[in-house]
Amino acid sequence: MDNREKVIDYANTSEFMTFELGAMKYAIELPKIREILTYPEIITTLPNISEWVKGLINLRGEVVPILDIRIKFNTSESVYDENTSVIAVITEDSRMVGIVVDLVDDVQRLDTSTLAPVSEMGSAIPAKYLKGYVRLDNNEMLVVMDIEKVVAKEELQD
Repeated sequence: MDNREKVIDYANTSEFMTFELGAMKYAIELPKIREILTYPEIITTLPNISEWVKGLINLRGEVVPILDIRIKFNTSESVYDENTSVIAVITEDSRMVGIVVDLVDDVQRLDTSTLAPVSEMGSAIPAKYLKGYVRLDNNEMLVVMDIEKVVAKEELQD
């Protein structure tokens, strides 16, 4: 039995919010997240938009598009229940966007220098939307999402 503590190099670590989409666990950098919401009862739907754009909500005076990435990436059946959550993220161009996930998990500190390329593992989500993955202590895989690419303005047009 090894009693030595595992040394964590905090220079390479960041905090991430983990969440579930179907059977996989994903993560987004914590600083990008403004807040976590339950799935809103009132969403203003918009005409002629792609199915994954659920509509708009008013979040403290800000108009926020709600995007169901489960539909976009076909990760799981889009069930809306008490676990369904919306992660409100702030993009680099200062837009606030809500993404719908199956379940928000917790905050985890990850060593970003250990990210492995996604092409090695295959994922329901195309590699261009992902930064990589890490294997957790319990051998579970945690995929780090590139949220900027997922909610880029060009993505909303398709």
